[in-house]
Amino acid sequence: MTANDRPPPVHSQADPEGDDGRLSAPAAARNTGPIIEALRPHVPSAGCVLEIAAGTGQHAVACARAFPALDWQPSDIVPERLASIDAWRAAEGVANMRVAIHLDAAAPDWAYGPVELVMAVNLMHLIPEAAARNVIRGIARALGPGGRFFLYGPFRTGGGFRSEGDARFDASLRRDDPAMGYKDAEWIAAEAAAAGLDPVATIEMPANNLSLVFAKQ
Repeated sequence: MTANDRPPPVHSQADPEGDDGRLSAPAAARNTGPIIEALRPHVPSAGCVLEIAAGTGQHAVACARAFPALDWQPSDIVPERLASIDAWRAAEGVANMRVAIHLDAAAPDWAYGPVELVMAVNLMHLIPEAAARNVIRGIARALGPGGRFFLYGPFRTGGGFRSEGDARFDASLRRDDPAMGYKDAEWIAAEAAAAGLDPVATIEMPANNLSLVFAKQ
């Protein structure tokens, strides 16, 4: 299966927000505030942020507004989501948020940058290990020296799930596609290290999620 043939990851349920193309996901509305606070100590004073798999665009507009000194570049691979991102940008009038771009970060040898920060939210459990490895390696290529990678989502730790709800959700994902499912935080760290990214922080988040932060060597 080629990158173009691969189906896009299934994001959280999103519903129309008005009639202008905006989509709204309840999960994004809930976790945006905690993500911004976890991200705050790790953002650069200036530069460009690449957001991978930006989904509805809710995170992008909120983060761009929270960090006005940064240029926020959202990306996705699904036309409906790209349209939603741009509709949120237009509706909110966030001056430092760029027009969304098509970027398949799960494809091998993708290229973008250099940028100062890359953010990915709720992505790794929705793609196979090989695709997750491509994401991490591409991020390492995209970051300039000292750049940061901020990754949020549900993970296994110590070889086990962090709650019974996580185990049930993982099982539901694997029923739909056996290649999908939770990744071990330790596996993410090992793949990041192999790509030249050093661990900076592991941050406990609501609902048993984690934020993992890495820095380009």
